[in-house]
Amino acid sequence: MIMTLIILGAYVAGIALGALAPGLGAQTADATEPALMLLVFLVGIGTALDPSAWARLRSAGPRAIALPVAVILGTLGGAALVAPLLPGMSLPDVLAVASGFGWYSLSAVMIAEARGEVMGALALMANISREVITLVFAGLMVRAFGPLAPVASAGATAMDVSLGIITIHGGREAGLVALASGFAVSLATPVFVGFFLSL
Repeated sequence: MIMTLIILGAYVAGIALGALAPGLGAQTADATEPALMLLVFLVGIGTALDPSAWARLRSAGPRAIALPVAVILGTLGGAALVAPLLPGMSLPDVLAVASGFGWYSLSAVMIAEARGEVMGALALMANISREVITLVFAGLMVRAFGPLAPVASAGATAMDVSLGIITIHGGREAGLVALASGFAVSLATPVFVGFFLSL
């Protein structure tokens, strides 16, 4: 939750700085793509340096495959249903935003680079909202839909920021599934965002 507040604070500070110094945007625009490449590179290093990452994925059994697939299909299906209600946004752009799966730091940068700052800001807020909703309503989700509900809601954040609250409300087994599901969804995020941005 602290990291979410830091990200939100950085975003608001960026808006304030951009409003006070409009010429700054032109100077920082060239840094966006290298920053994105560095982020993806560091994620790759982190994955390679985590020897238990693939073991966690295998240990959760069939649910480790079924749940992230359901998360991806459910997210994209829901986004496709609401796309006609969002004037001015194409279906691929709506699906690109949804494909952040809660990983706002990566998806917002990718989308801002390809579609501009407004779309990047939308991706940031949409995916932060997914994380915050999970953190606030995880207990209610477990009572209403079962221990894996907040795992699905968390998307990519199930393996890190949302893991604690998922384990508290859903139990240790849900926490194990959350690690595996979040890892798989995180791997899928740059692939799906990049694909929909290319359409």
